[in-house]
Amino acid sequence: MAQETIYVDCPCCGARLEARRDDGKVMGHWTKLLKKEGDPIKAAAEKLKAEKERHKNLLSGASAMIEEQKRRALEKFDKERERVERENDTSRPPSPFDLD
Repeated sequence: MAQETIYVDCPCCGARLEARRDDGKVMGHWTKLLKKEGDPIKAAAEKLKAEKERHKNLLSGASAMIEEQKRRALEKFDKERERVERENDTSRPPSPFDLD
């Protein structure tokens, strides 16, 4: 004969119990999910707002880093241009293909 189980909700804590009908042994126990306090829509809106702020901070940090890299590259370019004008260097830079 197959073991039949019954499901009982605890009147005290609201948990669900799975028990064997033959001997009453508890086979499983599931706690009742607690309802969250407050408005779920408001909580979701606040979470979305915080996520947008975090993304904004990440993007602004990335754009600042790109601007800094651009500034450094322009500084190097200007220094090299000044060196070429100062030394009157009109020769072609070495090419890696000329080394063959």
